Amino acid sequence: MAFTLVGTVEGKQVRHEVGQGVLVVGRGAEAGLRLPVASVSRRHAELHRQGDQVVLEDLGSRNGTKVNGRPVSGTMALQAGDRIDFAGIVLQVEGAHPVDLTCFNESATLVPEEEISWEEVRAERHQKRDRQSRLFQILADAGDLITIPRAPEELYEPILDLVETALEPERSFILLLQEGQADPVIVAKRIKGARQGDSLALSRTMVARVLHHRTSFLTTDPVNDPDMDGAMSMVSQSIRTAVAAPLFDNEEVIGLLYADDTRAKRISRDELRAFTNLANAIAVALTHGRYHQMEEEKRRQDAQLATAGEILDRILPSDLPAVPGWELAASLEACYEVGGDLYDARLMSDGRLAFILGDVTGKGLGAALLVSQVLSLARFMIGEGWAPGPLMTRLNREIFLTTDYVRFTTAFLGYLDPVTGRVECVNAGHNPPLLIRADGRIETCATGSLPVGVLEDTEYSVSEVVMGPGDILAVFSDGIPETVNAEDDEYGEDRFGKVVAERRLTTLKDIAGAALTDLALFRGDCEVGDDITLVMLRRDPA
Repeated sequence: MAFTLVGTVEGKQVRHEVGQGVLVVGRGAEAGLRLPVASVSRRHAELHRQGDQVVLEDLGSRNGTKVNGRPVSGTMALQAGDRIDFAGIVLQVEGAHPVDLTCFNESATLVPEEEISWEEVRAERHQKRDRQSRLFQILADAGDLITIPRAPEELYEPILDLVETALEPERSFILLLQEGQADPVIVAKRIKGARQGDSLALSRTMVARVLHHRTSFLTTDPVNDPDMDGAMSMVSQSIRTAVAAPLFDNEEVIGLLYADDTRAKRISRDELRAFTNLANAIAVALTHGRYHQMEEEKRRQDAQLATAGEILDRILPSDLPAVPGWELAASLEACYEVGGDLYDARLMSDGRLAFILGDVTGKGLGAALLVSQVLSLARFMIGEGWAPGPLMTRLNREIFLTTDYVRFTTAFLGYLDPVTGRVECVNAGHNPPLLIRADGRIETCATGSLPVGVLEDTEYSVSEVVMGPGDILAVFSDGIPETVNAEDDEYGEDRFGKVVAERRLTTLKDIAGAALTDLALFRGDCEVGDDITLVMLRRDPA
């Protein structure tokens, strides 16, 4: 059974089929059904479909979700006819419906000899069953193009086979409209026998009739057509018969089907009507093929994202180590399903705490693999007791040699001696961390060198800070200071530092929560533009 969400969003008709699995509804770019309206949360709700059962779950959205006027708390089963209100955007659940093939066109333009509108074909399709032309008989074969999902490129040859069976032309062409081009483009052709030349001269007037009025076209005497601005070219190629029909997929014209011949052929109006029906079936097949291709690509991307997510889930730490006399906290909020930020913290054999925070270029599977590579190398060298400077220098060389020139990562590496509070720091192109003293003063530490992986031979210097009782070290990714609001203002490091300083007497978890809340208030309804990662260390006040 089909489940479809139907409604209007900002004046545009929306019709979205709910497939098996989970469909995220929201304002964010990652949503499967995107509702780009300020009142809708980034991840507003989820639709879970299993078999013929569809369950709606509100994801704690800011303005809530209603079904038939009733607020949704938790989950709610849906059925055909239900009206879902996503913070003012109302979509109705529809069950199975037949495809709507109704068309409206008042064009009555005539051309010399024969033409027939697509609307007339639809009106008379079931009234001429006694006229069994060869074209009508091959329409059943055209149905196979629709029922078997294939990429558009895989359909071209079967389509040309049908045209050849229908009209036995010397030449046949499939022309499709392409984004950014005014004229349709030849995507496939077939030329038979000794016919020379594959150039195609078409009347712009004829093309306009076919594309804009959904009108099929037939001529067996092009030179006498006063509107045929390509007539002389056709005559020069000895074309005696030419036929064209709109590739209309029941929603829009996507191109035209054209055939010609140097032999004069008598093609009846019924045959032209059947050729138009054939072009309609071909257009539907091509559109279905394009949708199938898009769905396959989305499935491939979803599989990649799932793999990337699994990689990050395994490699990013779920818990931070316990360090006597110190409090640690970390958080990571990815702006997409799979982000490019990384962090880690682990105790060394000599009792020091090594911690790192980085931001790799890109998102998705490529970013996840680079995160895995950076953390694996860093963990190995930390375990071997490498000093911070040589570690970052070696890490840079390895990343440079194993990635292309657009792949690199910023990183901040620190070694903390829990007894003395001494922190050795190396900054590879990362945001300088903030050191919030116990009395509220804010300092910046460890300005950076080049990011890791930019140049092969880069030396990294080591700096040092000493943390006293009650001091907080906040290491963060650029997703925090570079967050922008509707006025295109940046959040900035100063505002972030003030929030941490004002809350310095509370727990690090409370500080992180306050900072992220303030960041969300500043951003308002703007999209989250980057991952937001924060690692904080505080020495106990005692």
